[in-house]
Amino acid sequence: MKHDSAVSPVVGVMLMLVVTIIVAAVVAAFVGGITSDEQIAPSVNFDVSYVAGISDTDTTNSVPDYSSSASKNNGFVFKLLGGDSVQLDKIKIMLTSDGSSITFDPSIYRDETSPVVNEAAIEVMPGTNNTKQTYFAVANNLDTTISVGESFILLADGYYDNTKDASAVKIGKFLLWTPSTGGRFVVQEHVPVTYTIFDTITGKQIQKGTITIN
Repeated sequence: MKHDSAVSPVVGVMLMLVVTIIVAAVVAAFVGGITSDEQIAPSVNFDVSYVAGISDTDTTNSVPDYSSSASKNNGFVFKLLGGDSVQLDKIKIMLTSDGSSITFDPSIYRDETSPVVNEAAIEVMPGTNNTKQTYFAVANNLDTTISVGESFILLADGYYDNTKDASAVKIGKFLLWTPSTGGRFVVQEHVPVTYTIFDTITGKQIQKGTITIN
């Protein structure tokens, strides 16, 4: 009787141990399955700057009036300092300034009538329909996969200076976006603009920051 009593607790402990191991294995397999199915957004570190050679031959109105020597290819420049390579057709960028926002992705097409975009100096990425142009552009010797050390520009359609427009609600110098797909957006000098970059595959934000044109 004493021998049987000693064996029973040992058997019980062993059974509990086996059950615990089985449960742990099932949970680990389940969690591993979820993790392996989850897509991971790229990790990036962009330095963001701007090109804003804003001039206007008539500052008494709020529309662009360009001279023959008007600055070309203005906008925001994104240089990849570190992290993963980024495909421009797999991101979207939202700009927010002074209570207004606009989002750029391959389905948003720039105003191709703009006289201040010099296509000879850059390669403008085509849109999802492969005919119209997006707002993303790179140097002529680059493709649309941005690697560390490379840059792309988020082109502006134009700019204007209305500092003498007495009827204007906002007075100053502005970068201007007028997508052919509709809408109008401006970024004013000395007014902060927040940029948010999203990975469109995962839907996740990959970088956010603020920049001010001075």
